[in-house]
Amino acid sequence: MARKPLTSTVKRLYGIGDMGFTIMTSVETVLWVFFLTNVAKFSLPMVALIGTITSLVDAALSPFYGAIISGSKGFKWGKNRSWLIISPPFVVVLFMFQFTRIGPEPIAAAIICAGFILSHIIWNLAWVANVSLISIMGSTPDERALLSSRRGAWNALSGVFFSYIGMPLALYLGSTLSNPILGFTLEAGLMALVMQVTYFIHFKISDGYEPTGDEMQNTASDAPKAEKVPVSIMLKSAFQNPPLIALLLSDFCRYMVNFIMLAAAAYYFTYVAQNMALLPVYLLIGAIAQVVGAYMAGMIAKALSTRTASIVGLFAMAASLIICKFVAYNIILFFIFVCLARFFLGLLYSTLVALYSDVVTYGEWRTGQNANSFIMGLMNISLKVAIISRSAVIPFVLAAAGFVAGADPATASMQLKDAVNNVFLLIPGLVALVGGLILTVGYRLTREKLEYYQKEIDARKVSI
Repeated sequence: MARKPLTSTVKRLYGIGDMGFTIMTSVETVLWVFFLTNVAKFSLPMVALIGTITSLVDAALSPFYGAIISGSKGFKWGKNRSWLIISPPFVVVLFMFQFTRIGPEPIAAAIICAGFILSHIIWNLAWVANVSLISIMGSTPDERALLSSRRGAWNALSGVFFSYIGMPLALYLGSTLSNPILGFTLEAGLMALVMQVTYFIHFKISDGYEPTGDEMQNTASDAPKAEKVPVSIMLKSAFQNPPLIALLLSDFCRYMVNFIMLAAAAYYFTYVAQNMALLPVYLLIGAIAQVVGAYMAGMIAKALSTRTASIVGLFAMAASLIICKFVAYNIILFFIFVCLARFFLGLLYSTLVALYSDVVTYGEWRTGQNANSFIMGLMNISLKVAIISRSAVIPFVLAAAGFVAGADPATASMQLKDAVNNVFLLIPGLVALVGGLILTVGYRLTREKLEYYQKEIDARKVSI
């Protein structure tokens, strides 16, 4: 059976679920530590313990989500689509427990850790299933690049929206209810509800692209079977797949650039620009630049190929950040080059995800079985390792420059300012450069090769 072509609705709306997901997770990435220290008023050692336990467990579980989906035969609405409707209601409830303080400090911390771990297990299954739909719905590299581009644009829009609704909504709810903790609890629930609604939209628009439970049981149907993938095939798809290894390493570099810049921006505007009023401006303009880059990714990938667009994006982002380091004391030139870097970051958010879908095609050609969800789930490894690595880089560089918490920006030494520029701009630029080199050397899947692999896969299916 020929694959269902991409509808105009899919082309317009695919990615809205990622916007909802990122709005929800932004409550955690932006507000959670502030909530623990300033609202729930946990002791700093307990905050560190909560962060360590949850991060380590989350990272340890990251390789298994795709394996769970690939290793199952799926549910009523399809192997991947089913998770989009099953998982979100549980996440809405469990995520709220991350923003509570119930009972004495040790019990309250245990409840928060349990809420974090359980909500992340369930939402990661849905996230992997959602991103796996790209290779299911897109039948060609160009279609997969288009879907990844739309996903990237919607995801980047979440940063624009959250900059307006994040902290203000939590504070408003807390003030209205005369309970600051409850304000954050309700915000977590509301943003998780946004994720549930937008994932339901993905569930609806992806109807017809993946066989349902009834179709899989109907032997008369010519719909492709969603088979259970053995562990041996998953391991072969990972360890005998050089393009995948190169992609995971370069994607780690992309995440590192993003996370370091997000965490270090406040230091730049405090100690270099010495104008914190410009931070919200940077966050807004930078988010818009990423939206534009992500939206244009599909057109650029179609013109150059997804692989070439990714390599160009990594090198261009590296050049923009390195140049920006040397003009960082000129605020106008800083904004020009840092927004150019954010444009390429948005581009890479789309194109690198599309490359994972291409790796799925290569893996199926080599092994004879489609380990789509398992391979897409491996994206989590680059993400989690980058989060942990980011936490070590920034304190090390600042400490080497003699940074002291609470230092007066007016008396900041040139050594400290240069260290801030290095950690905010130069180091991410060098990391992007390494990512570009890795992808250039290690990822050899061209558009022509992928078309050949897909034809062979289709021919095998016809002959069965």
